[in-house]
Amino acid sequence: MESSLHHQDAPRTADEARRRIESLLDEVADLSDLTIAPDVFYGQVLDRLTFATSALGAAVWTKSPNGHLLLAHQTDLLQCYPTGQAAKALSDDESHLFQVFHRGEADVVPGSQNVQPKYDIVVVPLQVAGEAWGVMALYQPANLAKSVRQTYVRITHAFAEVSQHYQQQTLLRDFQQHQYDWKRQLAFAGLVHADLSYEKTAYRIANEARNCLEADRVAVLSARGSKCRIEAISGVDKPHRRSNTVQKLERLASVVISSKQTLLYTGDTENLPPQVEEALLEYLEETPSKVLAIVPLQNIEAVEDDEEKKPRRDSDPVGALAIESIDQLNGHELLHRAEPIVRHATTALGNARAYHQLPLASLLIPLGNFLATIGWYRLPTTLKIVIPLAAIIVALFFIPMDFSIEVHGQLVPEVERNVFAPSDGYVEEIFIKHGQRVEKDTRLMQLRSNEFNLQRAEIVGQLQTAQAELDAILVKRSQGMRRDPRAENRTPESFENLSADQLKLTKQIENLIERRDLLQKREDELELLSPIDGQVLDWEVERILAARPVRRGELLMKVADVDGPWILDLELPDKRTYHVVNAQSESNEPLVVRFQLVNEPGKTYHGKLTTAASIVDLEENSEEPFVPLEAEIDQVEIPHLRHGLSVVGRVECGQRSVAYVWTYQLVETARRYLFW
Repeated sequence: MESSLHHQDAPRTADEARRRIESLLDEVADLSDLTIAPDVFYGQVLDRLTFATSALGAAVWTKSPNGHLLLAHQTDLLQCYPTGQAAKALSDDESHLFQVFHRGEADVVPGSQNVQPKYDIVVVPLQVAGEAWGVMALYQPANLAKSVRQTYVRITHAFAEVSQHYQQQTLLRDFQQHQYDWKRQLAFAGLVHADLSYEKTAYRIANEARNCLEADRVAVLSARGSKCRIEAISGVDKPHRRSNTVQKLERLASVVISSKQTLLYTGDTENLPPQVEEALLEYLEETPSKVLAIVPLQNIEAVEDDEEKKPRRDSDPVGALAIESIDQLNGHELLHRAEPIVRHATTALGNARAYHQLPLASLLIPLGNFLATIGWYRLPTTLKIVIPLAAIIVALFFIPMDFSIEVHGQLVPEVERNVFAPSDGYVEEIFIKHGQRVEKDTRLMQLRSNEFNLQRAEIVGQLQTAQAELDAILVKRSQGMRRDPRAENRTPESFENLSADQLKLTKQIENLIERRDLLQKREDELELLSPIDGQVLDWEVERILAARPVRRGELLMKVADVDGPWILDLELPDKRTYHVVNAQSESNEPLVVRFQLVNEPGKTYHGKLTTAASIVDLEENSEEPFVPLEAEIDQVEIPHLRHGLSVVGRVECGQRSVAYVWTYQLVETARRYLFW
């Protein structure tokens, strides 16, 4: 029929053109009284309309269940919607057409600006029984004269009236079927709103929608961000989520929901966005369905102001309804019948999801019934606020809660020794490295002292001098004994003086030898030995200590038994000591210490408090006074033990009321500053 229309001669006069248009209108009027499929009827109407106006093309857009306009029937639109640009152009035109559809008055709107050459669209709303159900669109070249456009509006309006007559006749013929569907829809609404269980609601929507629409399969999907998840499939107790069919349907629904457009597939994938077409083709490989509709379950609100009624405001979709049929049904009629199903499914699934997301949802209904029983809802608003608030405050003083005090500390071996410089000097040689394992009495380093060398030289010199003087006295005495004791020149004083000098020098030599031995002992102490079996803890010992001068008592390095037991050194703030001391006195068992390693947050270890110092300490790098604590730990539970590993812990001090735990710091601070 289309080819025969295009081969007719163009009219030569206005009367001839008018008679030809009237003839075309008579032909479509006769078709409107026949029982034919909408695709056939609208195909004939659009062909004659295009021919009568020499237009680029024509189309009928119908309202989808979610309120958008959907391209239902079209002819000769390849120039307006070329391949590769069709998706964007359709989206732009749908926005302009919807405004005319919403106003309900015929108009001429500009076409998409992304397509060349430019075109205008003559739009006439289609109504049946006072309700708009779509628009008839005539695509004409842009910048036509105003009189020509008005003529095309009148011609399009005439063809639209015939289309409305056909639609009205179709509605009358389908009235009985619709009445039957209406009863089914009422039953559907009653079932899906029966309760607020999310799983049951989705299952009922899928199965009852399949019965109402007489489809082969209906699936309910929930929207979770930009992804979709199948919740129920008609005739299936539980969806198999790892199957290819389910995964590909979820992907297709996710793409459709992202576009917020209804997808209707009846065998043709033209004019679909590339991402939708790709996902659709993948899913069709898994299903024999010839008709597929995916409708976003989305609440739509109209916004009104003083000037005009603006277009819809779309909320986030709660999910999607996937309807499939193996038979070649009328897809647009299927969507039309699905409108009330979609509305009820959107409300029911949205309410069920909102209820499902409530905390303690299973307790809300029994609590509501109880409050209704005691007449709670008849109380004044003030009492409704005061009574729960008072009950909560009172409960805070009786509900017990674990009470603990925060402490900071580090992990250290239980056996640890410091190595100090025994005298002033300098480091001559280092025999160990960081992390090296050493045994007891292993040489660590050798010190040297210039002062000891000077003292040794002085003592040796004095000792040699004294020894020489003593030897001289001994020689004199031995020579004097060989002389005649009756010699006249021998005096008693000379022999006594020699004896005294000998005794003095002998004592001096003994003192010098004792000083030399003591100095040797101190020099021997300059060879530092490991006090225990363990591991050297200091970092970069050679770089820090090599050839370095040291003073007596200076800490040079630490050696710790890392293979032995470990302890937890803690610092308890002095202002919190009261709570720990009381808890210790009340408990027969050591207090439990919970702690976390700073390099392993989130994992909690446990220890037992063994020692609490009886003094308060204050180090230079400490912000406030603290009491040292020690706790034993199970070192097997802690991997990668390292000396000085920082921890953050809490000392368990029993249980107190929730109010006490939440406010004790505030109360103590107030008392401290107000001198209570």
